[in-house]
Amino acid sequence: MFTFLSDKAVRWSLGVYLVARIALSAWAFVVALLFPVVLHNLDLFGAPTLAAFDLASGERSAYSREVDGAALAFRAGDSGFVNDVQTGSAWSLRDGRAVSGKYAGRALSASPYSVEDVFPYRGVTAETNVFLSTWQRFDTNWYLKIAQRGYSGDDGSTVYFPLYPLLIRIVGALVGNSLFAALLISNVSLVGALVFLYRLSGALFGAASARRAVAYWLLFPTAFFMLAAYTESLFLLLALAVFDFARRDKWLLAALFGALAALTRLQGALLIVPLAYLWWRQSKGAGEQGSGGKPRNTQHATRNTYHASRIAPLLLIPLATAAFLAFTNLSLLSSYVGELHARFVLPWDNLAASIALLADGRASFIDALNLLTTLGFGAMIVAVWRALPREYGLYALAMYLAPLFRMTTTQPLVSMDRYALAIFPVFMLWGARGKNAWINRAVVYLSFPLQLFLSAQFVLWGWVG
Repeated sequence: MFTFLSDKAVRWSLGVYLVARIALSAWAFVVALLFPVVLHNLDLFGAPTLAAFDLASGERSAYSREVDGAALAFRAGDSGFVNDVQTGSAWSLRDGRAVSGKYAGRALSASPYSVEDVFPYRGVTAETNVFLSTWQRFDTNWYLKIAQRGYSGDDGSTVYFPLYPLLIRIVGALVGNSLFAALLISNVSLVGALVFLYRLSGALFGAASARRAVAYWLLFPTAFFMLAAYTESLFLLLALAVFDFARRDKWLLAALFGALAALTRLQGALLIVPLAYLWWRQSKGAGEQGSGGKPRNTQHATRNTYHASRIAPLLLIPLATAAFLAFTNLSLLSSYVGELHARFVLPWDNLAASIALLADGRASFIDALNLLTTLGFGAMIVAVWRALPREYGLYALAMYLAPLFRMTTTQPLVSMDRYALAIFPVFMLWGARGKNAWINRAVVYLSFPLQLFLSAQFVLWGWVG
């Protein structure tokens, strides 16, 4: 019954996953205990806003911080109350009224931005089970909304591809909770992705490097997204499966998994690039070898038919993307502009905007992290190109460049620290070079504390990717 555990890749991947899952769940629980009320003093496009979120009940509040022309700053007080820093007055989060101090009897006015703008649930019911609710953040609610109510052409939902919401709908009907279903899908997918990463890394660099690659991937600062209700794990499972099947000459399976990846994320369509290269390399090699004993014309015809039969299924990948875009009447483009406040730019424009933001002092820590990730992984793409087979270099370059063509008005290089997770060849190379003690220490010592910090911010409704 448990013969699959005899596979070293499965044993190591499952063990490392369980350590990460238990540790992150415990950490999220501790964060929720230490900070039961999330409090943000925001400046939303020039509007000073007090935003509060009760982690236990899911209750949300949003008020203007302006009183008598001054923008107050607030800190957490007794349960259900906050205190302004300037006077120490206590304000009720339920109705925004001061109950003591200088401002007793005064009330905060409504914020021009609603609680849905700050803590977006997209009409999905807030989960109250703390072991689930701490993971119900940002894009997760888009996937739950689509799973429960489908797409709408005017709400921005068509940015999100359909496979993950469809799986949530199916599994949710079985387990009775959509959020639990989403987390279950992501976590099972992650174990599968880790197994494939181990196998691909092991085939190139050996078992020790494969073990390090898997561990480094789960230690990466934003790796908690692979355990959250996001598409990271599902996409990576499918993308890694594509490479594994292609290297074993199982082209139909590679094409089918590629098509599923293309229905998971827009970048999935780019899998056609490394696969087309692999097809070309293999067909060229077979052409040079030839086959004795047959007339030359017959050899060419047989060989051409054979290779055409292998590349034809790969067309399923772009066709899957095209089918979804046709289904949504290409509303993805308008959704990017309307909902995400994004526009398409050249990659160097994105980089220039990020550097300018940092230079004039307006950049946040996350902006700086996105820039460092972009520059660091840009350097690693060069290393991957030189050290790994070319198909991995092509994939890494495609996954690196794709997000750089989109820039939001509020954050250039948005989510690059998360999108870097998809560039798995970098982690394969780190695994190989991690036999050097200094490289191993650098990866571990930098990644672990950053992941603790970023995952805590995520639990507390901080945008980190």
